[in-house]
Amino acid sequence: MDINTLLFNEIHDILYDYDCREDQIEHFLTAPASFDERQKEAIKIIEGIMTVHGKEELLSCVAELARIEHGIRELEPWARDHVVHALLSFLLGIYIQDKFFALKGISVNKFQWKLAGLFHDVGYPVQIAKDAMLSRFAKKINDIKDSIGVSTPDIHFKIVPVGLEKLKNNINSFDLIQSKINEWGLQINPMEEYKRMTDSGNICHGMISALAVLYLIDLMYQKNNPKRERRDICKHNINFNQVHFETDVVSACAAIFIHNLPNKCFENTKIDCSKAPLAFLLKLSDCLQEWERPSRINPEGFHADKFDVQVIRSKLIFHSDISDKDKDKIRKEISSSLIASDVLIC
Repeated sequence: MDINTLLFNEIHDILYDYDCREDQIEHFLTAPASFDERQKEAIKIIEGIMTVHGKEELLSCVAELARIEHGIRELEPWARDHVVHALLSFLLGIYIQDKFFALKGISVNKFQWKLAGLFHDVGYPVQIAKDAMLSRFAKKINDIKDSIGVSTPDIHFKIVPVGLEKLKNNINSFDLIQSKINEWGLQINPMEEYKRMTDSGNICHGMISALAVLYLIDLMYQKNNPKRERRDICKHNINFNQVHFETDVVSACAAIFIHNLPNKCFENTKIDCSKAPLAFLLKLSDCLQEWERPSRINPEGFHADKFDVQVIRSKLIFHSDISDKDKDKIRKEISSSLIASDVLIC
């Protein structure tokens, strides 16, 4: 049994709790389809999930990510997907919560997981622009310089988003994210990391994704709920609380912000599942979701039947029929930032 079928069999009875249609998820996970078809399916499913919360406008970020990645594949056919990946990571996260976290007495707010799991890579177009386009142009200039034989420093481009961290009511995103990171017991300064990123000319899509999602949702609140009050709304004739900006939205965006930070950011403190379950879940799901993602070395990506996941004696065991080198890469990604002795990669 491949991991997609396994995931559906294990979580199909709780998909409704995450505002997912069982028939759509079953088709997405188990029906043969081209990559473009699966990407369209993923976008439609994400739209349905977020419409429940009145935040379907965020879908345009996912659609733009898909459009740009589709175009960039003409230049680099091996480029990794981040749209289908987001939905697969999200579904894997549901499994981890239900089968693994539950044994620890740990829970993650469902809306927070929707936001973090589905939108953690929407800033990737900025990284693509830097890596696949501007860096190529800079390399060409530097190559010509070297061929001429003139000694001068290489040129490089910087991408510096202006104003993305400035929310309404004189609120700064870095302050909100810092507060949440402090609550999680992590020694990370988001403003310093952001400045380090922009000064170096590199791009961390996690930072951009977090700031973009927080900026857009802040605008939605400014229009519909400027006092950011928690309100009761009705769905399927059941009353439940609307999301809370400071608690739910900021938590999700803080998890997104740190999910792709350099390993050195976690040298002093790693993400503890008991203190920061959302951030832990996002990093773990993102690291483990390696099937059906093309790369330079493996243009077709690993098939889903090479992976399996199960929980035995309170341990999450992730099986993969891939090379030791690829397994070690996953292990290193996890161990570098997570306290995860009960997560085994086999």
